[in-house]
Amino acid sequence: MAAVEIDHAVCIVSGMCASVAPDIFEVADDNSEVIVLQPNLPDELVDDANNAAVCCPVEAITVHPG
Repeated sequence: MAAVEIDHAVCIVSGMCASVAPDIFEVADDNSEVIVLQPNLPDELVDDANNAAVCCPVEAITVHPG
């Protein structure tokens, strides 16, 4: 199973990841951080996680293949 993580030290909470992959990422109500809803990805969400990683303006998302 693939896994996804965010480097919170780099993340600027742009929200792009949550827009691209709302089943995986969510911006906290106070816009203070991005929350990973599914750190262990089912196969059907791996492409969405990879797309979010590509869209991240600061490259804070890492997708680890399963």
